[in-house]
Amino acid sequence: MSFIYFQIIIAIFLPLNILSQSDYNDDILFEVSEPCISYNLIEIILKFAFLFLADISYTFRCRRAQNFGGNFKHFHKDIYLIPAKPIVGCSRLQNQPALKDNIALIERGDCSFVTKVINAQESNALGVIVMDNDRRADNLFVDMIDDSTKRNVHIPAMFIQYGDGHMILDSIEKKGLIGARINIPLNLTYNEILKVNRSPGSHWL
Repeated sequence: MSFIYFQIIIAIFLPLNILSQSDYNDDILFEVSEPCISYNLIEIILKFAFLFLADISYTFRCRRAQNFGGNFKHFHKDIYLIPAKPIVGCSRLQNQPALKDNIALIERGDCSFVTKVINAQESNALGVIVMDNDRRADNLFVDMIDDSTKRNVHIPAMFIQYGDGHMILDSIEKKGLIGARINIPLNLTYNEILKVNRSPGSHWL
């Protein structure tokens, strides 16, 4: 009987998807970082603003696109994750200068995943993180697949769960900032992944 009670307690207080090491093979982790000191005036202004993003200073997990997109060739430290304008990314992006050499945050819906990534690619973004638009499916990762248009996508494309993606977006918008500074991709062992500082309510471990 005590074993049953123990299982009930675990189910209540640990509402997570406990995953094995193989479950992370196609995933990419990134973290929202605090900025470093810079002597460039513009950088100082931007980095001072990002100090207010402490509420999202967590490690996040993304699912790599299944059959399109490229890979990160090296580690990117302190680059920006910037919401696309428009956020669904189905037309020419209006904030192209800001997206250049950074990661675009785009919401799922209204067009194919490939179209979203192509629009970011044409803005010279380094990669794309697509966040889910379905609050009810927050414990799932969507497998992003090619739309059969045979367009050449060469930048990394990733999918993030609704809660994590919108936590980042909400924090950026509430503070009136252009984005969040991140480190990507994190090269962590399985044991290190188990110890990362996840965002509250994240449906993964």
